[in-house]
Amino acid sequence: MRYLAVVTTLALVLAGCATAVSREPASVDVTGRWSGSWEGYGILDIPREEPVTAEFTQQGGRGYGRLSLEGTMAAETVPLSLRRAGLTGAPVLFDVSGNQVIVRHELGENLLRAEFTVTGQRMVGRLLDTELPVRIVLERERPQTAAAPPPAPVAAAAAPVTPPPPAPAPPPPPAVSAPTSASLPPPREFSAAAELKPVYFDFDRADIRPADASVLDANARWLQTNRAALVLIEGHCDERGTDAYNVALGERRARSARDYLVAHGVAADRITTVSYGEERPVCPQHNEGCWRQNRRAEFLVKPK
Repeated sequence: MRYLAVVTTLALVLAGCATAVSREPASVDVTGRWSGSWEGYGILDIPREEPVTAEFTQQGGRGYGRLSLEGTMAAETVPLSLRRAGLTGAPVLFDVSGNQVIVRHELGENLLRAEFTVTGQRMVGRLLDTELPVRIVLERERPQTAAAPPPAPVAAAAAPVTPPPPAPAPPPPPAVSAPTSASLPPPREFSAAAELKPVYFDFDRADIRPADASVLDANARWLQTNRAALVLIEGHCDERGTDAYNVALGERRARSARDYLVAHGVAADRITTVSYGEERPVCPQHNEGCWRQNRRAEFLVKPK
């Protein structure tokens, strides 16, 4: 009886293993570029929602690509491999079973593991093995196709005509040297505009103060008048607090200013935000007078 029990147990274990490794044929192809958002938590369990992009190439039931989550510098629940990868994205491999996609870092699933369910042109999933949940929603981007040129007009057949004698060739034009990269104008970067004033924040806060709302109102009116300008909002902090905390706080300040402008008629796709934390103070002294000046959001512009 003991022998029979051992054999039966072994058979069940082998059957379970066989079920675990079996995989349905892939019923979807995720090749292409995907974009969407991730939802999770930053430091101090502050809820976060930021952009995410992915590029996948599928071959049968397997593939490779890159996964990039923005705004993860201070999101400690996101795997370190994604935070260090930045906007370039982490290199990943994936397996497809039916409409399920299992993604892992190409250097090992201990660095990154995620699972997705594909429904049509939408992919919803989550990062695995994280302390707090991180949800990802992606939608497939449509490839941009160039418009076909119009057909060339068909000339009507004409009776043969004796061509006139050729005209004398004109003298060759003087040689003109091609412009070098040094002679070309440099690309325009974001720069300060005197009409856009900074706004300031209370200690450890990111909400817009009533006194600064009028400043943002004036900034919004200028941006509505100058619709060809793109705007970069920089979030800054004073020196108190850890580097990671100040980066997250500066980002929240920049996003508060952005949300105010959007609510007052400035198109969201014209606005980019960045946080420098405590790295770029306008006043270097260590007192409240300087700290008050450093807790700010600044506005830079460039043409589209």
